[in-house]
Amino acid sequence: MIPNRPLCWLLLLAPALAAAQQIPSVTIAGSAGTALRRDDTAGRIVVGREELVRYGDGTLAAALGRQAGVSVSGGAVRMRGLAAGYTQILVNGDPVPAGFSLESLSPELVERIEILRTTSAEYSAQALAGSINIVLRKTVPRARRDVKLGLERDQGESNPAATVQLADRGENGSWLVAGTVSRTGYASSPQVTERGDAKSAGAASSLRVFDERYGATFRKASLAPRLSRTLAGGDTLAWQGLVDVTDASNRGSAAETTLLGAPSRSPSSHWTSTTRTDVLRSDLAWTHAVGAGQLTAKAAVNRSQRRGDYLFEGSDSRGAPTLVRSVLSSARDDGAGSSGKLVLPLLPGHAFAAGWDVGHTRRRETRLQQDSMPVAALDQDYTAGVTRAAVFVQDEWEIRPGLQAYLGLRWEGLRTATHGRTLVETTTRSGVPSPVFQALWKIPARGQWRLALARTYKAPATRDLVPRRYTVNNDNGPGNPDVEGNPALRPELAWGIDGGWEAWFAGKGVIGITAYARRIDDVTVQRLYRDGPTWVSTPSNAGRATAQGLEFDAKLPLASLLAGAPALDLHANASRHWSRIDAVPGPGNRLDGQVPLTANLGADYRAGAAWNGGVNFTYQAGVASRTSALLASAASPVRTLDLYIAWDGGPAGKLRVALANLLHQPAVARRVYTGDDGGITRSTVTPGTTAMRVQYEVALSGR
Repeated sequence: MIPNRPLCWLLLLAPALAAAQQIPSVTIAGSAGTALRRDDTAGRIVVGREELVRYGDGTLAAALGRQAGVSVSGGAVRMRGLAAGYTQILVNGDPVPAGFSLESLSPELVERIEILRTTSAEYSAQALAGSINIVLRKTVPRARRDVKLGLERDQGESNPAATVQLADRGENGSWLVAGTVSRTGYASSPQVTERGDAKSAGAASSLRVFDERYGATFRKASLAPRLSRTLAGGDTLAWQGLVDVTDASNRGSAAETTLLGAPSRSPSSHWTSTTRTDVLRSDLAWTHAVGAGQLTAKAAVNRSQRRGDYLFEGSDSRGAPTLVRSVLSSARDDGAGSSGKLVLPLLPGHAFAAGWDVGHTRRRETRLQQDSMPVAALDQDYTAGVTRAAVFVQDEWEIRPGLQAYLGLRWEGLRTATHGRTLVETTTRSGVPSPVFQALWKIPARGQWRLALARTYKAPATRDLVPRRYTVNNDNGPGNPDVEGNPALRPELAWGIDGGWEAWFAGKGVIGITAYARRIDDVTVQRLYRDGPTWVSTPSNAGRATAQGLEFDAKLPLASLLAGAPALDLHANASRHWSRIDAVPGPGNRLDGQVPLTANLGADYRAGAAWNGGVNFTYQAGVASRTSALLASAASPVRTLDLYIAWDGGPAGKLRVALANLLHQPAVARRVYTGDDGGITRSTVTPGTTAMRVQYEVALSGR
């Protein structure tokens, strides 16, 4: 039976687990990240540098996919199995600009990642599923000059990378520069089968097979400098920058075989594109003592711009041209903002704080599309300005030793104004008050309990508000529709409750169980309709939805539990999720393809001072979901096996060899339309591949 109230299960289950464990009270001697999770009322999970680079991943998304409650689908990071828009991505505590992608940021530039399952008043409340805070490199323990070289072999491509870190510190300050350059490429050959069924059940009206080929090459360079200085009066200034440049070349082709019925307009096609993306970010933080309290203020500016050139050429079965489409496009996001927090110890045992968070982002996008056969031109542009303003108050209260509470209230307002040459000017406004309550109760010998209540929301992406249509090149249909924005789209508002129990062992050992529930109003679904002969999909609000889940994670270093045990660290996590959209008929009426089950199981072993290695198995269950009364989709399970071995030769350097996706299973996805005029089933099978990574790191000085 599927539980409808996972928190009730937790309340019944955790005391039994606690009584069975009878865990002795110990002094934790783990890392700062371990202490932060143990003592923080929200129980944030901290992923340190060592864990981020353990398997030599080229992207942050791949490293995050092994963490509790986190899954990766199509390169997008999800919490609670929900689509990427439900998970808030932060860099140094600030929401990322619209053009930012986790794929563009190398793990080598990151100090740590914080996974926040619930929100707090000082962060944006746009965290319906949770938040992932990326903290860029800032620690400068000593002068150092490090170089890391890497080579990955995947899908027949050789992908080199190099990272340099320079750092030093003096009496009143420090500086650090981390830079990385890389070239990556991929090739993929999915096969798409499309079957059309006539109105009479079981009678196929069409059957077509598309053999597709895709390839891409990415050249990236990133730089993350940081300067910090302590002033004469005790104030501190810290400047952090980020420069990321990516040149991408993409190519693809499709060859159609028609087994039944008529072919599409362009049975043979190929396309090429080039894209240049630049991301610039700079923030300056100032810390000042105010009596017994502290004022922290930060100002930030960022720019993201993309320029693209795309060409599509299609032909019929005789080789005669059917469509030539060229597209020149650009998008630019400029933003500036300020945030700050004043902490005052007004009463014993209390840490009262108040703060602000304001910002403005301006997005300008242009698109010039020219078609032949028939000759047509589409020249579009739009400018969208997004202004946000938030104020908050919060109080962290130590009620008594072992019992602490957090109370916060945040009001956050958004205003979006959009206008363009071919668009009607539209303005949307929203304001969300977000109360937050968190509590942590530590019970000697029986672990600790957590409880959190919060109101969060999911704001529409700017592109979803613009009533501009993106047309597909070939084979428009209910399974492959055009896409158009909706200026009347409203934010999704949610009330949520999270509860959990944890038990801590000596060192870094922990066992944790968490449950959550969300009630979401004005949930967004994709509305599918016909505009003459053309199928179009557009987002729209559709009433209420609910989501619940259970999460388990454990880290067990055997040496800290059993005297004489080998240096073996075991880790495991699993998450089970449910959701329901009231306005969509079942079965499978879940939130945006929510992954129902994810799990990780792994071990790390150290053989002496020089050698260590590990293995990790990841599982994501298949998902069948229904996005409307007419449209359903399904995806196959994902099974991934990774392993690594590392050697630390001291002054001779460090060597790491990793194998990723050893099982290389194919991915299968299916999209099904069923209407009064019949049905269409579109299935895609994408082969999997195994990648090999080799990295060598050496300290030129400062060891």
